[in-house]
Amino acid sequence: MNVSYKWLQEYIDFDYSPQDLAEKLTLAGLEVDKIVYQGEGLEDVIIGKILEINKHPNADKLSICQVDLGTTEEEIVCGANNMESGDKVPVAPVGTQLPNGMEINEVDLRGVKSRGMLCSADELGLQEDRAEGLMILDQSLEIGSKFINALKLNDFILELDLTPNYADCLSMIGVAREVAAMTGNELKLPEPKFEAKGLEVSELTSINVEDEDLCPRYTARVIKNVEVKESPLWLQKRLRAIGIRPINNIVDITNYVLMEFGQPLHAFDYDKLAENRIVVRRAKAGEKLITLDDEERELDEDMLVIADAQKPVCVAGVMGGANSEVTTKTTNILLESASFNPISIRKTAKKLGLHSDSSHRFERGVDINGTNLASKQAIELILELGGGKVAKGVIDAYPEPVAPLKLELRTDRINKLLGTEISSEEMVNLLEKLEFGIEEKDSKYIVKIPTFRGDISREADLVEEIARMYGYDKIEVTSPSGKILQGKKTWRQSIEDKTLDILTSLGLFEIQTFSFTNQKVFDQIKLPTDSSLRDTVKLNNPLSAEHEVMRTTLIPNLLEVLNRNVNRNIENMEAFELSRVFTPKETELPEERLLLSGAIMKKQDNDMWNLDAANFFTAKGKVERYLEELGIADYEFISSQHPSFHPGRTAEVMIKGEKAGFLGELHPDVIEEYDLLSRTTLFELEFEVIVKHASDDVIYDELPKYPASTRDIALVVKGEVTSQQIEDIIKGLAGELLEEIELFDVYQGEQVEAGYKSLAYSLIYRAKDRTLTDEELNELQIKIENKLDSKVGAKIRQ
Repeated sequence: MNVSYKWLQEYIDFDYSPQDLAEKLTLAGLEVDKIVYQGEGLEDVIIGKILEINKHPNADKLSICQVDLGTTEEEIVCGANNMESGDKVPVAPVGTQLPNGMEINEVDLRGVKSRGMLCSADELGLQEDRAEGLMILDQSLEIGSKFINALKLNDFILELDLTPNYADCLSMIGVAREVAAMTGNELKLPEPKFEAKGLEVSELTSINVEDEDLCPRYTARVIKNVEVKESPLWLQKRLRAIGIRPINNIVDITNYVLMEFGQPLHAFDYDKLAENRIVVRRAKAGEKLITLDDEERELDEDMLVIADAQKPVCVAGVMGGANSEVTTKTTNILLESASFNPISIRKTAKKLGLHSDSSHRFERGVDINGTNLASKQAIELILELGGGKVAKGVIDAYPEPVAPLKLELRTDRINKLLGTEISSEEMVNLLEKLEFGIEEKDSKYIVKIPTFRGDISREADLVEEIARMYGYDKIEVTSPSGKILQGKKTWRQSIEDKTLDILTSLGLFEIQTFSFTNQKVFDQIKLPTDSSLRDTVKLNNPLSAEHEVMRTTLIPNLLEVLNRNVNRNIENMEAFELSRVFTPKETELPEERLLLSGAIMKKQDNDMWNLDAANFFTAKGKVERYLEELGIADYEFISSQHPSFHPGRTAEVMIKGEKAGFLGELHPDVIEEYDLLSRTTLFELEFEVIVKHASDDVIYDELPKYPASTRDIALVVKGEVTSQQIEDIIKGLAGELLEEIELFDVYQGEQVEAGYKSLAYSLIYRAKDRTLTDEELNELQIKIENKLDSKVGAKIRQ
């Protein structure tokens, strides 16, 4: 936001220098980036009068001008042809250095000495485009006077870098309010007055707002018989000072009011509107509009447009259409002043890649109760600078007027938060200077927030207002006090760190993948159609079709990483990921859970004994080691089924009787889908269950004093009997005497009956207080054999 120092003084009296004003505004939260002197490089340019013009004897396109500079007369050679004798023009005498860097010296131009230069607007830095000739000035200007004083260019421009909450300060009046609050001086607001001599506006047009949620207020006025022409110099100069290029008097007036009030306006060529009426609606699918920058924009149904009876004529709040543009041929105008939904404007501007001064303000919020005043100000200026007749009345579609917000002010709390001792009276005074209304009820203060302060919505905002108006520099600097606590990670964070360390030490690489995925992956991993994992969180604005939902499992992500490596001839891969998955909820934000997933894939070429192949037991061993490193001992693997995994090579992981996840070799169909190596194995664990049962307790056992005894046992059992069942029975009978049990052989073949299998175990016994005798062990073995027979029908293999 660029603020003109002299323009600001029209609304509020103050005696701050530009530098002092910049400091005051910055301390109040309106950061001033820099101060630019508008007349820089023009200090030596003066007003001259052309006395006589003669043709150059040696150049057809040059003229010799005799110029009166007040104290002297100079002969200056000029290449322009738009001047006449008696014209007053800006003159750069010898020794002047212009804003474009040009230094003026006495030169010989084809035999004629020229002392100075007659200047055009672009040479003075007052116009971006190349001027067609000299800048012809008003005849009332004094000859020999300073150009910057005569044209009031001795102004300073303050460039403000405003944060989004200061939307009210995106206008000259908004900044003036801040200065008024600082000085306590009265704010002088425009009071537009004009006489409506035309027909009733309702006879000339109508407004139909179809989407009141996106356009809560829309006003329209009609002016007829307007002359569209170049704006007067004062208006052009004022707009250029704040960085806006003049176009014509009507457009310039809307821009002027935009910068004055912060309320965007738009002028339509009334005669180009089908049926001369306005419809505020959402765009229809496939509609297109060529905007004022000559770009064709494709619209969608989420965008709000201003249309006539047939077509869109403006992207609401962003930019007008070329099909209703005001030109020099325009004679009748419909003037819009409206309020639009900030979120809608922000989304539209982003989709179209189109940012304008209007969208910048609508995105941050404009005062809905200021639309009519801004419209009146524009009408007054149009009648003054373009003539015409304004229709009587205004069409104002404002079905639900917005009343000022009311907040409770607790003065004691404010002092506590700020560490100050500001009196209640001073707080009230500070807020009243900002035009906040104050009511006292039952020893409480109720603050009425003006609607132009849309950034104020809670008591904390009032605390900020009081602090900045009181002066941050007046608030005493104090050192923070309180208990000194040692910062450390939570139990969960420490388990996360340990997980990364343990799994990387076991040879797995950590990976991180996108949280976004698509519904097709669930078919690729063979999930049934009724699987709860297919219930996903949909994204309203996905990056692409491949990233349209939030993931509910990490399996597809791991498989894609494995596939990418196989495609690059990296076939030995061990990886894991600890990341979040998302489950939708009807009335709340999605549930987020941490999952730990890992994958092992190894090439089996030249491995005749299948020792290094990735298989179920390889992954199982790494998961066991991981759990034991976290102090989890009471876990088991129970044979299970999962649609993504190989039947018979899948297990559910249980920790202290609670489901913790699953582990298994991939189903052959999934292997083929992702073009992976056979016997690729995955596991996926619920991290919260792991955190719940993990322990950092360290239990020390003294070195054994007595020898161990080993017994082997070979059993023949039915095929459906699991090794876990047998181990549980043995452990239950042997108790603390059993130091270790190991399954060392599994056999099914000719010597074992069909439907049965042979399992051989090595049992190591040891007592802490004595040497076990053969009699004790034999008796225990017999009990174990009998128990196994009665429970699972296990027979001793002969």
